Amino acid sequence: MTGQGNNTWFLDGTEPTLIDAGVGVPEHVQAIAQALGGRALKRVLVTHSHADHSSGIPALRDQWPEVSIFASEAWNGPVAHGPAAHLTIKTQKSISAAESIAPLRDGDTVSAGDRALTVIYTPGHAIDHICFWDALSRDLYSGDMVVRGSTVMIPATRGGGLRAYLSSLERLAALKPARIYPGHGPVINDPLEVIATYIEHRRMRDAQVAACLADGIRDPDAIVARIYPDLAPGLHAAARATVEAHLQKLAEEGTAGPGL
Repeated sequence: MTGQGNNTWFLDGTEPTLIDAGVGVPEHVQAIAQALGGRALKRVLVTHSHADHSSGIPALRDQWPEVSIFASEAWNGPVAHGPAAHLTIKTQKSISAAESIAPLRDGDTVSAGDRALTVIYTPGHAIDHICFWDALSRDLYSGDMVVRGSTVMIPATRGGGLRAYLSSLERLAALKPARIYPGHGPVINDPLEVIATYIEHRRMRDAQVAACLADGIRDPDAIVARIYPDLAPGLHAAARATVEAHLQKLAEEGTAGPGL
């Protein structure tokens, strides 16, 4: 589900900063330490609470006990309490200082390396998803909002929402970024084209799901079988989650018909 793996982005400078925490692989922590050359990592900015972006927090705190961790005020996942702590599940929508993670709000500015990044709240893939925007360079650190060569899963039953996701994509497009640094895959140098393709793809899936409903096909698995006829078995759960997200969207818009 993560393609060739995760990206974390190291912004060097007077306040060395890492965007996303990874998963705690020792080689990853060692590579960051080598880049720092004996200096301390100042802060980590986490785009969202999914494990592939946040579960490396304890390993980073083991290496740099004074590192500051920042994440969305809507955080809805694991929280690390101090050095060598295990992750414990938190479901509240805010993060207190006692939990050692500082909350970020939409529009906040946070220092990273030698630059200032603006926090952009972008729910959809996750309820607590945020992106980081460098207005001077027009670089966008997008977490799981956009990935070249693939679409992003919208887990409707786990805090995701397709209407929110599409709105977040439109908000990112309005920034007119020059580059996107995603959580997975290569740097995206044609952001507006990729975002437009994402939006068009979702419209196409909307139409396919709506056509199934019009033909009396309402079971998500039956819809998956119809619109993904050559799907590999290992991708069925992701396809079902996508269908459920579109069903939820159509129901919210009042176009899904009775029973949804």
